[in-house]
Amino acid sequence: MNYELSTWSLAIVVINLSIAIAAICVFRALFGVLAGVNTTVELAEKDNFAFGITFAGGAGALGLILSAAVTGDAAVNLLTEAGNVLTYALAGMILLKVGSMINDYIIFHKVSLKTAIAEHQLAAGFVQASNFLALGLIISSTVNWVEYETWRGLPSVLMLFFGTQCILLLVTRLRATVYHRRHQGESLQQAIVAGNTALAIRYSGHVLGTALAMTAGASLVEYYPAQSLLSVAYWLGAGTGLALLLPALALIARKAILHNINVAEEVDQQENIGVAAIEAVIYIAIALLLIGVLA
Repeated sequence: MNYELSTWSLAIVVINLSIAIAAICVFRALFGVLAGVNTTVELAEKDNFAFGITFAGGAGALGLILSAAVTGDAAVNLLTEAGNVLTYALAGMILLKVGSMINDYIIFHKVSLKTAIAEHQLAAGFVQASNFLALGLIISSTVNWVEYETWRGLPSVLMLFFGTQCILLLVTRLRATVYHRRHQGESLQQAIVAGNTALAIRYSGHVLGTALAMTAGASLVEYYPAQSLLSVAYWLGAGTGLALLLPALALIARKAILHNINVAEEVDQQENIGVAAIEAVIYIAIALLLIGVLA
């Protein structure tokens, strides 16, 4: 959003920042209510780092969504501007909650991330936080793509949201299958909630990289309001292709960067957080390169 320095522009900035801060405060309150806990107690008295990491991921995701909502030209009046931002703030909080439920009950269907986070498991916190941030990246990208900061853009955003959930589910299942074969039938989900933080960090990097790769699909497809359904289908097709290309490119980069290191043993068995962090960054870096190349 480009402004000339004036009373009008300052008023827009104040409104947008006020709504953003208020939205994150409301998100914290709702986060605690829906989790059935007191956020102050969890963060300051119980020192539940896993809960704090999860909330941080959610707050960051909401910030990404709001940043997309305020991008572009300001509305014709202050009330309309506030209404537009409030619409996406509310929609963002609802979608983040829906996304966390999908992550809990469908993607990680064999375990309870909520229970693991309540038990201070950092690995579960990293997984849930990365899911929030991935959702934030995807939603913000779709909001910018449809080029509507009003409610008219919500149908396309919703279609893309649920479509990308299917892609994240596919990526997780493929990752779980690889782990299952490497470890004689053991479960990736069980290993994460058991406390393998290194495994969770690598998985989180893959999820964030996948989200970034999918956003690159917006550079390949134009959005046509008159053919919104077809546009969404093309976007999902391009995003799926890039999401599946990412592991192959990351594997090549990993073989070169982590030469002579048995990554599976270091991360899966020895819980080497350093190696896991490098793998995570490789996924994210490759995805960022895809965005740069396709932009």
